[in-house]
Amino acid sequence: MKYELGDHSFVRCPENNLLADIEFKTKGYFGGTYNAIGGVIKNEKSGEILYELSGMWSGEMVAKDVMSGKKMVLFDATNARHTPALVRPLDEQDERESQRLWQKTVMAIKDQDHDAATDEKSKIEDQQREEAARRQRESIDWQPRLFRRVNGGLGGSKDGVEELDWILDANIDGPTPEAKEQQILAIAPILPGQKSQNHFDLTPSEPQPSQTANFSASNDLIDFGQSEAPLAPTSNNAQHEFFARPPQGLQEPLEPGQPVKRVDTFTNDLDEFVDAKP
Repeated sequence: MKYELGDHSFVRCPENNLLADIEFKTKGYFGGTYNAIGGVIKNEKSGEILYELSGMWSGEMVAKDVMSGKKMVLFDATNARHTPALVRPLDEQDERESQRLWQKTVMAIKDQDHDAATDEKSKIEDQQREEAARRQRESIDWQPRLFRRVNGGLGGSKDGVEELDWILDANIDGPTPEAKEQQILAIAPILPGQKSQNHFDLTPSEPQPSQTANFSASNDLIDFGQSEAPLAPTSNNAQHEFFARPPQGLQEPLEPGQPVKRVDTFTNDLDEFVDAKP
């Protein structure tokens, strides 16, 4: 048995009114297969389906012309050359960048030292909770460094996105590929040798207009919901009640033993997560 994540991915070409809706499927209990995809390419303006997509993201993916029934290989991952990720060395990364932040936890997992992995994970989570509590005490408005909130979803302005709460706070609109590349590199250090001009702290920040190189200041990687208005006190019997409209982002800092609850986007199933006991 494998652990899989399934969801939809949308790719748009506004110039031609084309939309590709690709579903990354999960294996069923009694049937199906791993790594399967399905989907369509359609005219977003008329709703006409032009191609049907099928296959496996780890193998051959096929596009079928709905009108003619002719099939063509869209992409074959079997013989595709893997391009290793190019990342900055750990000593050049900011202390809050994921690879550096979680290095000790990952190394402990690789060494199968579960006690050490749990300890290192707890250190990070405890620090994030302390920072969230301090921001709440001092009425500090949490603003991400690299993202801005958008009004997506049903009835929202969408701002060119589907069902998203946050998008990258940058304009990638250069007239040439080279100009776009420079705009991307200006967002945050990516390549070896690039230096970060910002550091994480807890100082208050005001949202900034969307720009290429100047972003809404942020100081922590995770919003625990402290920027939302506080919820009304609940009784002891209702402390685990799931609200119909939970605070955006993550929940408030958790007390030991309290679960995290989330609703599946498509099935509306309620999932509950709890920390592993030491």
